[in-house]
Amino acid sequence: MKGKDFKPLQEEKDGGTPSGRGDSQGRNFASEFWGEVRGGAEHFQSTKGQLPKGRIRQFFYGVALPFHIARVTLASPAVRATYVKVTALQTAFLLAIAAGWAFHEFDGDKEEKRQERKHETPEARATREQAQARIDQRAKELEAAKGDPAAMKKALTALIEEAVNAGKAGDLPPSEAATAAEDAADEAAAAAEDAKEEHKGAGQEPRAAEPQAGSEPNTGETASDTEDAEDSLGDQISAIVRAEVEEALRDVPKANAKGPRIQKERQKKGFNVDAPQVRNGVFFLGSWEFWALFFGSLSAVQWIVVALSRDYHTVISREASLATGVPPEDPDITPHVRLNVPWLRAKLQRRWRAFLLFVMGMPAIILLCIPLCWFPRSFTLLSGAWGFWWLLVFTAAKSDRAWMAPVTRPPWFVRVWSALPALHGWPLRNYVARLARRAEGVAAPIAVVERQPWVFAGLALTRFVGSLPPFRCFTRPFISVASAHLIGLDPAQPPALKSGEATPAHGAGD
Repeated sequence: MKGKDFKPLQEEKDGGTPSGRGDSQGRNFASEFWGEVRGGAEHFQSTKGQLPKGRIRQFFYGVALPFHIARVTLASPAVRATYVKVTALQTAFLLAIAAGWAFHEFDGDKEEKRQERKHETPEARATREQAQARIDQRAKELEAAKGDPAAMKKALTALIEEAVNAGKAGDLPPSEAATAAEDAADEAAAAAEDAKEEHKGAGQEPRAAEPQAGSEPNTGETASDTEDAEDSLGDQISAIVRAEVEEALRDVPKANAKGPRIQKERQKKGFNVDAPQVRNGVFFLGSWEFWALFFGSLSAVQWIVVALSRDYHTVISREASLATGVPPEDPDITPHVRLNVPWLRAKLQRRWRAFLLFVMGMPAIILLCIPLCWFPRSFTLLSGAWGFWWLLVFTAAKSDRAWMAPVTRPPWFVRVWSALPALHGWPLRNYVARLARRAEGVAAPIAVVERQPWVFAGLALTRFVGSLPPFRCFTRPFISVASAHLIGLDPAQPPALKSGEATPAHGAGD
């Protein structure tokens, strides 16, 4: 009995698969990972006043924290009404700009035809006009053949052949040739319907045999036979039209497809700002330089919109702080649409400081990439990680409490560089000293991030994704509150200032 039941029990224990323990371990890992992700995302609701355990949970706790703060804040009907009104107006303005750009850029085949006709030679223009004249002549012959099925069929075939031959020979673009053939099919079908209506409206007596003596004329049956004959004739012409059009257009691209196919052209060498286009029913996405320029321009417009309506975000941030138990850092003001020049100046100073800190690390990254020359993307990965680190720092710096954090040691990059004796030569020592002096202005936010790197990495990721248009309008009021919330969970952080106490001058500008 034991031997009989052992295998099913073992399969159930191993997951019921031939590979046994390997698949079970894979599913267990996925289940445990999902448990960590879910535990971190739901930690705000389940546990108050402390960080979750584990790096994965802390990371996803930082990712989800702004959304939890938004959910608690928007539970108030008054705050929710203000938030919806402000974000709706900001988003409508951005979408209006994007729509104007779309109508200006996506002119598709019209722009292509204008460019083609602009650059075509006089000989090509003359050939085009001759081909169009021949097609027009065939269309007139089809119009004149109405009422005669045989003549209509002959004229229709001639028109379709003329259009397809013009497209194949290059006298007309394939899209125009296909359009001409499709118009011919529609015109033939309309002509067949007109002929049918004319026969019905004429009231002509059908040619029927004389009734024999002593028999009654069957007029109803005769009229029915005539209508059936006319319907059969119309269906026959329509079938011929359909078959001829399908056969003729089989190798010709259709301009009126059910929707443009999407394709990406091969990227050209160099910097190419190629806008998306629709050519012969195919939608080409354009170059990555164009989309980078588009989203960059839209981000600049979004920044201007947010700068003008910053007071409303300040009010929402204050309400979010009060709703979540975080000491508010924003004043109680009456919001207005205005340009706050001191805030704008401080904001630009912060951006410039962040840029200089990022650029100061480039020589070290280039030096580290020399032994990694076998890995072609090492510079991209290292520079991206260096930029993301500073995004963490300035995400924490959005709270005034980050500038009051205790600093007990130099930043990690200075410590790592100083721990390598081989790099203590004069040029490198001077470079590290200048980098350390440059980082002294943000030493307190750096210390905050070093004590809680994983939660601020998750918050920085949400901030980065939320900065894309138009998400910044929705997420911005809650990022600073989330940063203050995380700093409040740091046991080394001093208590928050009481209402009315001044924060230290740091020129952060947010």
